[in-house]
Amino acid sequence: MHVTKPAAVLVALFLSMVVSMVPLAPAGAQTAQGQAAPHQSVPAAGAPAAPAAGTPAAGTPPAAGAPPAAAPAAAAPEAAKPVVLPPDPMITSAREKLEAARATLDALDATLALEGLRPNDLDEVRQRLDPARRDLAAVSDQIAPRVTDAESRLSGLGAKPADGATEDPAVAADRERLQKISSDLGAVLKQNRALLLRADQISDRISTRRRALFTGQLFERSDSILDPDLWGNALSSVSSEWRAVHYFVNDWSSFAQRRQGSLALLGIVVGGFGIGAAVVLGGRLLRRRLRTPPPGPGESFTRLRSAREALKVLVLNACVAPAATMAALAFLGGFDVVPPRASDLLHGLVVAVFIKAIGNAVARALLAPDEPWRRLPPLSDAAAALAFRYFSFAVWTLAIAAFLNAMHKVLFAPVGLTVLTSALLALFIAGFIARFLVGVARSEDGGIEAEGEASPAEQAAAASGSRPQWLRLVIWMSVILLIGALVGGYVSFAAFVAARMVVAAAVLGGLYLLYALIDSFFGEGLSAETPRARHMSKALGLQPTSLELIGVVLSGLLKLLLFVVAAFLIAGSWGTSTADVMDTVERASFGVRIGSATITLWSVFYAVLLLLVSLVAARAFQRWVSTALLPRSGLEPSLQSSIATIVSYVGTIIAIMIAMSEVGLNLENIALVAGALSVGIGFGLQAIVSNFVSGLILLAERPIRVGDTINVKGEEGYVRRISVRSTEIETFERATVIVPNSDLITGMVKNWTHSNTTGRIIVAVNVSYDCDAEEVRDILVGCACDHPQVLQTPPPRVFLTKFADAGMAFELRCVVANVDYGLTVKSDLHFQVLARFRKAGIGMAIQPWASLSRAPVDMVPPPPAPPDPLQ
Repeated sequence: MHVTKPAAVLVALFLSMVVSMVPLAPAGAQTAQGQAAPHQSVPAAGAPAAPAAGTPAAGTPPAAGAPPAAAPAAAAPEAAKPVVLPPDPMITSAREKLEAARATLDALDATLALEGLRPNDLDEVRQRLDPARRDLAAVSDQIAPRVTDAESRLSGLGAKPADGATEDPAVAADRERLQKISSDLGAVLKQNRALLLRADQISDRISTRRRALFTGQLFERSDSILDPDLWGNALSSVSSEWRAVHYFVNDWSSFAQRRQGSLALLGIVVGGFGIGAAVVLGGRLLRRRLRTPPPGPGESFTRLRSAREALKVLVLNACVAPAATMAALAFLGGFDVVPPRASDLLHGLVVAVFIKAIGNAVARALLAPDEPWRRLPPLSDAAAALAFRYFSFAVWTLAIAAFLNAMHKVLFAPVGLTVLTSALLALFIAGFIARFLVGVARSEDGGIEAEGEASPAEQAAAASGSRPQWLRLVIWMSVILLIGALVGGYVSFAAFVAARMVVAAAVLGGLYLLYALIDSFFGEGLSAETPRARHMSKALGLQPTSLELIGVVLSGLLKLLLFVVAAFLIAGSWGTSTADVMDTVERASFGVRIGSATITLWSVFYAVLLLLVSLVAARAFQRWVSTALLPRSGLEPSLQSSIATIVSYVGTIIAIMIAMSEVGLNLENIALVAGALSVGIGFGLQAIVSNFVSGLILLAERPIRVGDTINVKGEEGYVRRISVRSTEIETFERATVIVPNSDLITGMVKNWTHSNTTGRIIVAVNVSYDCDAEEVRDILVGCACDHPQVLQTPPPRVFLTKFADAGMAFELRCVVANVDYGLTVKSDLHFQVLARFRKAGIGMAIQPWASLSRAPVDMVPPPPAPPDPLQ
């Protein structure tokens, strides 16, 4: 049959509607329908589909007992789809930052691949690298806590149940969400760490390129100072330099006149010089007003006052000239009369002024050539004057060379002139150093000191001993090195070493001055014997000795800080960029990764601070427990001491654990390390560990308590302190015996007061046979009952122990309330027994030889005569 295309479309739509209206049969009916389907005829197009076997026709109610029909196909539940979580804003932002940092690092890699980079180019690369590294570090600090939080929450949910097991849909959805977040954050964190490692590698490449560039420039060989070509080329370049100066001045003048009139320019110049002169005059007046008069005859400044005066001189002399120069240049810059090329020249002028001002200020403050009463180093007047003179000459030379090099750079001077300037710088500085050494040697030989009487400073210098000879040898070797480098043609190296020797001398001089100030302030000012220290200790609530100890610690920390700063200044002047130094500090602050822990400089600092605070808090809590809580608890003093000691140990352990967790160390890893070291501890620290464990046993079981009277290894006394390693015993002779705790646990110990303080004493007496034994017994019992320290329960008892040759032996046995008074009670009983025996006429048994020694001579029979050897 032929069907048109529109009719076919209509038929298809009709069939789909019919099929959607037919209900589906159950599973068993569907199977039967599938089996019977091959035997059914396919309906013709446009005819309704026959009902399947077992399925009622449309409009026919289902048979009784038939299962209910399933839902229509259109209403059947769709297959479960995975939950699509919205993107995390933090992860999105972190990925954007990582992509930006990756692009920056790619650009920096491409830049470092180029040849011919200059130091300024490397500084620019460093400036572009540092922000990227900081961003990466910030991303790491932001994501790492979230990764840890997600992992901890996942571990709290537990593992995914096995196949076939049911689970709450909310828990499953939460686990899926946390797994996705943990996976995404972990991937971002790994990428971040890889980029940080790449940034560190780029930083190392920058430092390597800088060192290579610096070394190449430093050891670049030129003409020798003895080569006539060097001098000839330099002299021929002077005329071109002069013409360049003339052109430069004309250009500057034209530039200024285009912006200001001639009269205005004159006023601006005069105003700039006037401002500079006013600052200089104000500085001189301030120095004159703050100047301290010299001490009287026979008097001298203390070390602290001398250091304060030196610091004042340093600050006043170092700030005046730079302040005047910068004020004048700031005034000129405000009128826009300085062209860019002139700015570079003025920058060189400012550097030269700073060099001259700071160098001369350090020398004047330290050496004090005109004020020997405040001089810090033990130098004679002649040696101080020589050192100040030639060091000032060296500083002036360095300042002039710095300004000339800046001018050569601005005027594009020929290389020969620049080389000659560097050669003259090194030559002059070497000459000044050599002249100073020769002058000091002559002054020590008496060439200068013989002109007059020695001053107190010179006497102190002589008393302090001679200067180290090896230092002079090192300086002479440096002078020889400078001259050899100039002769060999290494002018750049010679100029660099000469200039850095001057800079290093100035830095070390300032360091010496600050060290002297710190030592004198914390040594003299905070000494426990000074009134200032006593006043400060009362104000702070500390003991003078504690304040002195704090001062010593602070002085050490300040010295360490100043030493690090001085080392950075000297290292920076020796070719190490300040950016490289700061990069090292930043790497230390970013952290060092050890296994799964990242230890940073700030985390260590914070952990130490937290440890100190925790220890102080633990100490305060232990003191409160021992002084306020336990005395009101009614416990025994020994038990109170044990509890206080245990509280102190627990507080210390908790403080250490808090500090370790702040650093990032995992306690499980520490436990593993401790387990690995247990073998070594068992062999090498066996005794210490045994004493430690024994101390814990003593504190827990308390077989020995503080205050007990014990006897161990022949030493008897009172237990004064029980620590984790040893126990202190104070003997009756007031000597302290330190007994290891293991001896108290494993050895035999006699404790007189373990259960109570009572103790038994025995008084032994011997009486003659003619005495009444019952009367002796009554007297002994009466003496014991009359003593207040003897307990009546159990009652005192008297025993006739034996019949001796000299008489009858009796023993009085009684119990005293406190065994500490046993010897006193025994002595009192001896006195009472002797007095009552004499009153009752009871004689004490004596030896026969003692009786014969007191008898009259005529009653003592003569000794038998010795036998005659002849018979």
